[in-house]
Amino acid sequence: MDMNEVIEKIKDILASEGKNTKDIDVANALGINANTFAQMKFRNKVPYKEVMDFLSKKDISINLFFYNQELGDEDKRYKVLRMFDVKASLGGGAWNDDEEYEEVIMDKKIVNRFEKSNCSQSYPIDIISAMGESMEPYICDGDLCMIAVGMPFKDGNVYAINTPDGVVIKECYK
Repeated sequence: MDMNEVIEKIKDILASEGKNTKDIDVANALGINANTFAQMKFRNKVPYKEVMDFLSKKDISINLFFYNQELGDEDKRYKVLRMFDVKASLGGGAWNDDEEYEEVIMDKKIVNRFEKSNCSQSYPIDIISAMGESMEPYICDGDLCMIAVGMPFKDGNVYAINTPDGVVIKECYK
């Protein structure tokens, strides 16, 4: 898609909101200086970051804007999970004062397979790193573990548990 097509599509979006539809209005909507915008138009340089920020603010799908293609919920391929910068001990507990995390994107098929094999309904899933050797060969030191947060207890399942001695991963029984 070239710059003129992008401009025309943004003008259509602005016009549907009852706003002006000149090039300067597009530049303002994208947060770009009018002179810079004119140079980008002349050079046919699409400001992708600014366009994507604009689409995000307007809650417009990038696929719909660039490819005239809307994804249904069943077609969305990815799920965002939280991967915590903490360790869960496979032995005596791990202290984690800092619970920072980063968001990671995983293929929804992997997440769905995990959910279906472990529980009958969907629970939020977080990822934590294991440390220790007491659960080998099933869980090894450094493995990333997917944790279904809030899943009901069932004898013999493996759980990550926050104890007074720290976070542990163990096979649990009542």
